[in-house]
Amino acid sequence: MPDKTQERTLLPENFSKLYEAVESYGFENFISKFTFSYTPDIQACESLSSVFMFLSALFRYPNEDIYNTIREITPTFKDFLEEYSDSNLELPSKDEMETEYVKLFVANIGGVPAPLYSSVYTDSEKLVQRDSTVKLKNLMESTGFAVESEIKELEDNLYIMLEYLSHLFLSFSEDTNEIEKLKYLYAAINVIKKYIQPMFPEFYNKITEHAGISFYKESATILYNFIDDIDNIYKEVFDI
Repeated sequence: MPDKTQERTLLPENFSKLYEAVESYGFENFISKFTFSYTPDIQACESLSSVFMFLSALFRYPNEDIYNTIREITPTFKDFLEEYSDSNLELPSKDEMETEYVKLFVANIGGVPAPLYSSVYTDSEKLVQRDSTVKLKNLMESTGFAVESEIKELEDNLYIMLEYLSHLFLSFSEDTNEIEKLKYLYAAINVIKKYIQPMFPEFYNKITEHAGISFYKESATILYNFIDDIDNIYKEVFDI
């Protein structure tokens, strides 16, 4: 029988062509069509994993553990914050953060100003748990990630998607299997392009308009600027 790996082609050396390939082939066909031919910067992958996890923490409900985690790790991201924001990320009191989080993202009179679910921004009916969410769940599971059973959130919640991206880039640094790397690469591009980027600028504008404390305005600004720069970051990480 012919060696299937010999039928695969090298990944494009141009990022826009890589994105076109991800769009054109879909998950299974992408994996069967290409061979992973990039040389990812392992240290950069680990750093990017940490950045995504930090961003995820900013959009989680600030219970005591999360609040303390944000307070402890924020100084280590000083350079990152300076690059993507003109202001300091000032941490308010835990009570202020909890109250503001609920008003912005969970429940509010007249409706939630800035839902954390991607499907609200991409679905014409502004509803959650659509087909796109099911596809995202399947993608996550195929790359070794699943939302823990005690977490009652959908997969397209922003903080979960950011945590998933952290998982993907950590996996790049730990896994040498070529097929698995193709899966991680496909997922890393797909989640940004189809789920997170389409939330902006509406998500950012809603927070800017309705937030009563600066913390969430700054968090949204940092994430917006970072996601806007993500193609350049991916090019550097994968040396494309």
